[in-house]
Amino acid sequence: MRKLVFSDTETFYRELKTALEQGEQIEVITDYKRYSDLPEKLKTIFELHKNKSGEWVNVATGAFIPLSASVTTINYSILYILAGAGVGALFGTIVGGPVGAAVGGGIGAIVGAVAVATASGKHHVDIEIDASGKLRLKISPIR
Repeated sequence: MRKLVFSDTETFYRELKTALEQGEQIEVITDYKRYSDLPEKLKTIFELHKNKSGEWVNVATGAFIPLSASVTTINYSILYILAGAGVGALFGTIVGGPVGAAVGGGIGAIVGAVAVATASGKHHVDIEIDASGKLRLKISPIR
């Protein structure tokens, strides 16, 4: 199982995308203990808003409930766009400076959207809150 420590960076999203494409089991480890502290990108990619309930989030305080669990899904289009835009922007910068970065980022996002449209991988995602109240996501390919 590949363990990825969450960071709200292009590098993390590219690494996650690559691991998903390779069909690996993945554990995303975070230091977050409250739903409101989660970065919007993480909430969106793992569609956490759909499964936010008293099962793993205390509705009164917003804190995660230690040793609780739930399931969720992955929004592949957002993940591919985030990972694709970063790569496209990097390539655009090399070729055409700041203007190239903007164009490259747009192209990368389009390429990412097309890639997800043809992606066939599906994954099962378990939301787990550890004993100290920190969020972990366990991802397994559905074969």
